Amino acid sequence: MRLATFVLCALDTILWLAIAGATFLSQPEPATAALDAAEGSAASILYAATTLPALGLALAGRARRAALGLAIVFPAVFAALFVAAVILFA
Repeated sequence: MRLATFVLCALDTILWLAIAGATFLSQPEPATAALDAAEGSAASILYAATTLPALGLALAGRARRAALGLAIVFPAVFAALFVAAVILFA
């Protein structure tokens, strides 16, 4: 279970870096610049609230189920918000 947590934390980090790179480092249109910054900030806050504590718990070897649950939350919430945005704007 500890190895799975480390793998999920690594995948969460890759996903977060992709989102942060796409939102903060790109040249957005002036009309959507604030929306892009808000998305990047929300993803960063979600990452800091879920993946970083999961990594800390896994490194300490404590609360393995909670660490795995926290590592799963970031991609699950991101996927749910992406689906909601697709449905909303379709």
